[in-house]
Amino acid sequence: MILHLDLDSFFVSAHRTKDKSLLGIPVVVGGRSDPFIFDKEFNKTKVSTKNSGAFVQTLFIRDRKIGFKEFFHEGDKLRGIVITASYEARAHGIKTGMSLREALNRCKNLKILTPEHSLYHYYSNKLKNYLYTQIPIIQQYSIDEFFADISGWIDDKEVENFSKDLKNNIYKEFNLPISIGIAKSKWIAKFATQFAKPDGVKLILPEELDSYLKKTPLERFPGIGKSFAKKLHQYKKTTLWDIKTSKALLYSFGRGGEDIYKRVCGIDYEKVIPYEDRKSIGISRTFDPINNRTEIKRRVIILSRHLVYLIAKHNYHPTTLYLSIRYEYAKTKKQITFNRIFNEIFFIKEVLRLFNTLDKYKHSNIIRISISLRNFKKIQKEPYSLFEYEKDRKFEKLLKESTKMREKYGIDIIRIASEVEG
Repeated sequence: MILHLDLDSFFVSAHRTKDKSLLGIPVVVGGRSDPFIFDKEFNKTKVSTKNSGAFVQTLFIRDRKIGFKEFFHEGDKLRGIVITASYEARAHGIKTGMSLREALNRCKNLKILTPEHSLYHYYSNKLKNYLYTQIPIIQQYSIDEFFADISGWIDDKEVENFSKDLKNNIYKEFNLPISIGIAKSKWIAKFATQFAKPDGVKLILPEELDSYLKKTPLERFPGIGKSFAKKLHQYKKTTLWDIKTSKALLYSFGRGGEDIYKRVCGIDYEKVIPYEDRKSIGISRTFDPINNRTEIKRRVIILSRHLVYLIAKHNYHPTTLYLSIRYEYAKTKKQITFNRIFNEIFFIKEVLRLFNTLDKYKHSNIIRISISLRNFKKIQKEPYSLFEYEKDRKFEKLLKESTKMREKYGIDIIRIASEVEG
């Protein structure tokens, strides 16, 4: 049997562990793309890697606490969206992704909290370590989700009681409510969790699965996004049962469709993997519309510098660069491959060059920049450009030294002049 463990309203629950006045009232944790990363003044920013992995985002930590007004207010405007809502808030129709302004309109006495990501990482890491003492095979899927394989560890007849005891013990240990889905396959276990919430346990046996598939809209299955659901709707498919009875159609969509079909039918046979390396590392920020390309390029450099530090800290050797530019009414994106010794000077020049190529709507406002590096290699086997080799080796040594300084004094300790001057 496989368990899927999902912390209920995790960010809100984490705050409630230290502030009991938040219990029983409508609460949300608000989010906003970090508005301080682009500051021209010095910020002592460091990176936490205590709780990192393929599905856990990197945590940037600042040396100063940012208050509610500074974080969410810009002039007389309230910025930000809901990233976690308590069940009391959800009763008012408040959902993840909703603007804070709309959330307040729906619930006048709503309590909005500033995110405290170090707290969430702390509890996530503590829970992961606790689970390792209870179950031999654990996979962290996100900051608040885990898979566990208890096959051969707990008898199938005892799995439901075991899960209830585990849920109760987690609450006693950490004051965090958690829901657990149980099934023979990984994705049906994750599917079962939504029927366990909040603070419950749900077992779906193979012989029971069809009854759930017949009554469940296909959008509710994990991994079926809006675009794929829309595609299925064009073929008059609306339920998960429609997917199970349309094998040929799903397989005609290629590997993605085949995977969805197998997951919905509970025959994916995907294993619980204790640790999975990152496939990519990226950074992105959304901001108010900006037309000034000099300021945009300054922000591209800042994002690139933070990304360079993450790559150097993990000692990765990327070979693919991906850049996305989101305008108010359009989007452009492109990825390129390179065969160079990774270093900061080369990378920033390459990102700026790609930006100039990709910026097709030069008179349009830009609202988001996303940069990521992918396809990591442990050892570079192909020959480098001989013309660039010696220069890259020197800059590689420089990157190692600058990484040590940033580790000690913060990522902003070494900056390019144009970041400050604009």
